Amino acid sequence: MASAPAFSPDGRFLAWLQMETPGYESDINRIFVYDTATRQTTAVAYDWDLSPHSLVWSRDSKGLFATAASKGCNLIFAIDAATGKRQNLTSSGAASAVRPVGDDKLLYIHSNVDRPGDLFLLSSRTTTPRQMTQINKDRLAGVHLSPAEEFWFAGAKGDRVHGWLLRPFGFDRRKKHPLALLIHGGPQQAGTQSFSHSLWNPNMYAGAGFATVVINFHGSSGYGQNFTDSVRHRWGDYPYVDLMRGVDYVTSRLGYIDKSRMAALGGSFGGYMVNWLNGHTDRFRCLVSHDGKFSTVSGSYSTDELWFPDWELGKPWVPAARAVLEENNPERFAASFKTPALFVHGERDYRVPLTESLSAWSMMRRRGVPARLVYFPDEDHWINKIGNSVRWYTEVLDWITQWTSTEAPYRIR
Repeated sequence: MASAPAFSPDGRFLAWLQMETPGYESDINRIFVYDTATRQTTAVAYDWDLSPHSLVWSRDSKGLFATAASKGCNLIFAIDAATGKRQNLTSSGAASAVRPVGDDKLLYIHSNVDRPGDLFLLSSRTTTPRQMTQINKDRLAGVHLSPAEEFWFAGAKGDRVHGWLLRPFGFDRRKKHPLALLIHGGPQQAGTQSFSHSLWNPNMYAGAGFATVVINFHGSSGYGQNFTDSVRHRWGDYPYVDLMRGVDYVTSRLGYIDKSRMAALGGSFGGYMVNWLNGHTDRFRCLVSHDGKFSTVSGSYSTDELWFPDWELGKPWVPAARAVLEENNPERFAASFKTPALFVHGERDYRVPLTESLSAWSMMRRRGVPARLVYFPDEDHWINKIGNSVRWYTEVLDWITQWTSTEAPYRIR
């Protein structure tokens, strides 16, 4: 798959990003440059183990600026088009929409977990970017936003795994605070330092009083392609081990986290993993699965993105692949589901159809396990409408708050 084409200012070169593995949507992006004068195509920085997702040329047509995920951040890199030599231009947060201005400056949008996006200017004559706008200054006055604190721990296979922690609003080291574990989708994505406008802004949970943890388990992007590739055929294995060890790490070292009052939440693959958790651990008081797959088998047949499950787990009618699908199938462990769960789903979700959440909810209700289904008839795999987003957060925060209260849960619906 090719993407992000960019012509050089002098019109001679065309650069683009190219994946090389057929059927694998999270393959590493390589940079290629076509010279219109020589009609030769050259790979640039082919040995780079990060996967860039945007490209723009320098004004002199000699270099490229790329953005790429790296250790939970989205950074800007300068790349010499002739040699492939790379240089980090930013070191934290999330950069996007990079544009050269003048001969030695870059204008871009930069955000962080505790700061929405603003325009920044970066000059080759200084190492410190200059903030050009404060668009949300008035709106953020008096709003509590927690910064993200990073941590590393030994995860599956003994690999180092990275995570983010946000302290809760009203933080008091002498008190015990509940924990919200946010599980990202993909699985080949990552929880980054960007300011998310979607359902998974970690400060929405920190602001509700939860110590909020995001773990970039095996399969996450930004930690080398081998780390990203490792999740294939192992959806229920390495990510689960990483999440459990990450929770162990923070709860054993931070005395202010109440490990008896924890919630786990996720969407898409994160929703799948929440369903997997329900069949494998009872350490969480409640769970939230948004558009999550309940059966890898039925989900493989019904998704609109057929190449994705074919690559990740295999075709269900092939005996060897069927064994992999069943090995990673949350539905196979339905008899062990015992943790109260909220299921949220959109009618127009063709990636993970509504029947996945409907089936899991129905099973739990029939078995007498507390469960609630929130259904959006006008939404797809995401929640796109502002009013629906408000309802979504209301339902989710109400659910995790009631079940993690210091008293017994005050109602079961």
